[in-house]
Amino acid sequence: MIEQVKGTQNISGDNAIKYLYIQNLFNNKFSDYGYQYIQTPLLEYKELFDKSIGESSEIVTKQMYELIDKGGRELVLRPEGTSSIVRYHAEFNKDLTIKYSYFGSMFRYENPQKNRYREFNQAGLEIVGLIDTYSDFQIINDSFNFIKELIPGTKLNINTIGSISDREQFIKVLYEYFKANTDKLSQDSIDKLENNTLRILDSNNPDDSEVIKNAPNISEYINDNSKNNFDSLLEILSNSDIEYQIDNALVRGLDYYNDLTFEFITSENVVVGGGGRYDNLSEILSLGKFNGVGVAFGVERIMNSIPLPDNSSKYYLLGTDINKISKYSKELDKHNINYSKPPRLTKENAQFKDAKNQNVLYLINTDEDTIKNLITNQIEKFNIEVILEH
Repeated sequence: MIEQVKGTQNISGDNAIKYLYIQNLFNNKFSDYGYQYIQTPLLEYKELFDKSIGESSEIVTKQMYELIDKGGRELVLRPEGTSSIVRYHAEFNKDLTIKYSYFGSMFRYENPQKNRYREFNQAGLEIVGLIDTYSDFQIINDSFNFIKELIPGTKLNINTIGSISDREQFIKVLYEYFKANTDKLSQDSIDKLENNTLRILDSNNPDDSEVIKNAPNISEYINDNSKNNFDSLLEILSNSDIEYQIDNALVRGLDYYNDLTFEFITSENVVVGGGGRYDNLSEILSLGKFNGVGVAFGVERIMNSIPLPDNSSKYYLLGTDINKISKYSKELDKHNINYSKPPRLTKENAQFKDAKNQNVLYLINTDEDTIKNLITNQIEKFNIEVILEH
């Protein structure tokens, strides 16, 4: 038997209901907020992520799905969404400022576990072009509204990591500190020391907790302009009654981030999304000079953090006479009334069980020309006006 590829998933059953619920809420909410939906290709040139994420990063060195096509071109399955959006913006909207939204698959070769797959889904927002502190606020405010509607009690953690040069200076200090304390680090963190020093701060290994707790603080290396911009953003958040927690250890690891970083964390301590500023990404990619700020949510993490939404139809069309059930279908379709129906014309009892399993409210029996409320058991003669009044 041909088995499913390790680290992938079939989104079906209850998970499919959750997935579509999240996707529909995301698309509707951010369309109303003025974000333009975009679907970038799953395939991109490898160079895009070598430059943007950083050639020494773990994603590039260990996790990208790479292939060479028949023309000898080095391609990858996209591991994240921001770089693709910036590539698209430079090609088609370079002189504009655009708010983008996206929803789709990403690919990283890593050890599969709960909330972590080799093919996974992200829902993201980006504001790209000429942006300011209000752009930062807008991304945080809009995405916070979205995730709180799905997962009440979600918290916002926020930080500033300063300019790229600030971070480079901090990494040197951090490197020397961790190097002097390698005897207190886990082997996984020791392996990250040379090329991914910042990622040690993300470690959840208890062996690393004490040395991380006493590590140098990036706030001591932030330039004055970055500090002032961060203070301005915090003031806007406070004036808008948006609660936040400053987390000085929040240092996102992709090379293109600068200044603002933030994460959304559930009451169960699951990070379901995060983002920040990337003012130099377009220059890193040699695509011009424009700025950006964005956020990405892990769809699977959200799916595992929400209850099953109500997905029941209001009406179920039951019948054993194909001509009568087709006639009723045509009448309901004409009035744009949504309804469920059996996959085939089985016996009435089997259809009734199917209707009950779907938790429908009303049963339209085409054999008896009736409509029944399955909660109150009230039955009345079918009339389209009765349904329209519902």
